Amino acid sequence: NAQRNSRSRELNHVIEKGISLIIPVYALHHDPKYFPDPERFNPDRFTEEAKRTRHHYSYLPFGEGPRICIGMRFGLMQTKVGLVSLLSKYKFSPCEKTSIPLVLSPKASGLSSTDGIWLKITNRV
Repeated sequence: NAQRNSRSRELNHVIEKGISLIIPVYALHHDPKYFPDPERFNPDRFTEEAKRTRHHYSYLPFGEGPRICIGMRFGLMQTKVGLVSLLSKYKFSPCEKTSIPLVLSPKASGLSSTDGIWLKITNRV
């Protein structure tokens, strides 16, 4: 919720105290203005050099500012450790039951596939 009245310089609009604002993070993270070919997996878009070329607030996985997620560093470390543990032992691939491309649910408030994501998990040799 807005803590005080604030005037948007770009829109010349007052955001009144108490108004709830929802940032469309998925739309922001998939905006071709900041992320060319946003549907393609490209880890190079997160190099330090690439980060310097785009707007600071174009990628907000944990929020930003005074209310940024306090668990961000722990969450990132836990995710990395978990992925290394799983990917070193198993191979993950979509099975035939998974719709490709994924169809996202328009009713979900978060990112959700309408048909789910079905994976085939095999041991690494």
